Amino acid sequence: MAWSSQKAQETRRHAAFARLWEQERERVWRLIVALSGSRDDADDLTQEVGIRALEGFGRFRGLSAPATWLHRITINTTLRHRERRRESLALDNNAPASEAGPERRALQADTLQRTQAAIERLPDELRTPLVLVAWEELSYKEIATLLEIPLGTVMSRLHTARQRLRKELGDAL
Repeated sequence: MAWSSQKAQETRRHAAFARLWEQERERVWRLIVALSGSRDDADDLTQEVGIRALEGFGRFRGLSAPATWLHRITINTTLRHRERRRESLALDNNAPASEAGPERRALQADTLQRTQAAIERLPDELRTPLVLVAWEELSYKEIATLLEIPLGTVMSRLHTARQRLRKELGDAL
């Protein structure tokens, strides 16, 4: 009888994870692209996050929202990947061309490339909150919860990241 109850609980847990993954998979992928700077790595890393999350879902204690827990796994997995591959990552040049002429498009592409490269050079502790606020549009409070750091630290890191970008990019911003 206990085995049957355990099996039913496992089935419910798998169904709950499947719903969470279906809701958050695309957002996980976008977050990986923003953090890693590479669309090429995003599919593999998204799959790795899904596997890690599924394996750990039974240990999820519910101290945070399930999506927050999943995004923490995403950040950790992506940052570990970055540590393993410190060499330069190819920039995504698939941005749609604007209606501007070729000179203007070249200037925009150069500015985008310089900005992406400058963001890429930021240390992980500065780049991560910047990406979360700029691309994922998370609030400072959500970032603090996700990164498990005080709200003031989030604000300080964002301020420092923006200052460094302004200093490096100057008028390009």
